[in-house]
Amino acid sequence: MKRRLVLLVAVGLVLGASGCATTRDPRQELLEGTGSHAVYKLPPEALLTASREILSERGYRLLPSSDPLYVHTSWKIEGSIEIGASWSRMLVQAVRLENGRTMVRAYRMAYTTNGLAPSHPGSFAGTREGKEGGSEGGGSKSNAGSSGQAGSYVMGEPMSPTKPHLYRAGDFEWALLARVSPEMASYLERRVDAYLAERQHPSMREEEEEGVHELPPQEVPDAPPLPTQQPPEGAAAPRQPAEQHS
Repeated sequence: MKRRLVLLVAVGLVLGASGCATTRDPRQELLEGTGSHAVYKLPPEALLTASREILSERGYRLLPSSDPLYVHTSWKIEGSIEIGASWSRMLVQAVRLENGRTMVRAYRMAYTTNGLAPSHPGSFAGTREGKEGGSEGGGSKSNAGSSGQAGSYVMGEPMSPTKPHLYRAGDFEWALLARVSPEMASYLERRVDAYLAERQHPSMREEEEEGVHELPPQEVPDAPPLPTQQPPEGAAAPRQPAEQHS
């Protein structure tokens, strides 16, 4: 199985480039960063089949696509749209490379809604057609009263303070790698665990290399005595300064 997958960069380079992760789960971030560089020795059809299985298991509904190398889903809603909900959809694309290899890029489009917009008048509310037909704007008479006047307001749509955001779905790409090559995934997990353990508990050798240490005290030998100089033969001895008496 390990031969079916090739990494664009060495695992050590990926871990080194990732550095110290600042997210909630450094281990998962390192794994997802490594999985995003995977190149598979598998046909795109096999990878997209596995992608569809993972999407279905996660509760996404697949939509038909005219592109055989593209998979996308409808919006998945988590929460109550009347109070607040998270919306997300998945986009997965397989890219053919040379030598029969394939890359997979997965993206997630997501945004959050915070309740429904205020109810608003229907398209025929307050008009003669609405009064005569007892419609809400869409032709329905379900809310018409005895006077024939229907309810003139319809429910608002979900409100979102921001536009949908598209970003790389690293968690999905890692799940795909673990699905098609579990042996490689286990190998990468061991490498990541060893890397994090080394960063958390560095060896004594690395501490000595990185730290600043004082040299141990050393005994300094006594300096040899200076040689005495004798005046050459026949030369007058140097005069000693005379003592001064007060």
